[in-house]
Amino acid sequence: MTTRPNRPASLLSVLLFPMLLTLSSCGLLETLQQNVDNPPTVQASTLALTKRPSLTQLAAYYCPTVITDATLRLLCTVAIGAPPPASTLAFQFGIHLTITNPNNTPVPALDVLLALRLFEGLSAEALGAICLSMCGSADPTCTGQAKPGACTSTQSDIRTLNDFQARIPQLITDLVTGKAEQELRKSTIAAGGNVQLDLAFQLGIDQALAVFQKVAVNFVTDLLNGKSPTLAVPVEAEGSVFFELKPVGRFGVGYGPLRTTWNIDSTILN
Repeated sequence: MTTRPNRPASLLSVLLFPMLLTLSSCGLLETLQQNVDNPPTVQASTLALTKRPSLTQLAAYYCPTVITDATLRLLCTVAIGAPPPASTLAFQFGIHLTITNPNNTPVPALDVLLALRLFEGLSAEALGAICLSMCGSADPTCTGQAKPGACTSTQSDIRTLNDFQARIPQLITDLVTGKAEQELRKSTIAAGGNVQLDLAFQLGIDQALAVFQKVAVNFVTDLLNGKSPTLAVPVEAEGSVFFELKPVGRFGVGYGPLRTTWNIDSTILN
């Protein structure tokens, strides 16, 4: 489990100082001191790849494109197989968040931001980011689509969606269907309690295939030569969870960076 170090004192001073200048009620000040001891904390698990094609499927798809030698290209179908439909080459991954509220009052969670970087530091490096708005029990139509102003903050030390301007649109397309709506309704962290949030995402097929094509020639060539390669994909992720605490207002708590490696071999993961 990984968590970004929190700076409660500096965060709270930024959030509360403008308010304290205008407070006329000693009772309100005392309430704030009792209830807003620390911001919530966010711990995140390493990203887990939960669905992917096999390396052989990827090689069969890329072989006619990345192999430039006409004679060698004739071996693509014979040695590796016919190119599969792009729709069968989907990638999905999951993340587990533990949100803990150390305060004496419930704290509503507003949004979740996730940024994902594939092949960090390599020529194939690609960045994706997605913002989800939490639902709450009173909104039966909520799908997680970001609401106006979601994943934003005036805090200089919290990552917002605007910090990922270089992201590839739709590299992270959406939540995986199933229990997603149920997870998004875990939007209130009880006083002194915590919430376990399990989210699963899918990569846009066209966007992901464009990224993996940049490294495809190596594993395609290995398979044509009778080898059994494995593709190691360096992955880094980070993000923020945004909260509402009255009368303080909106603020964010960061998590990550999370680093792992997704290994793609000849087996299919689904």
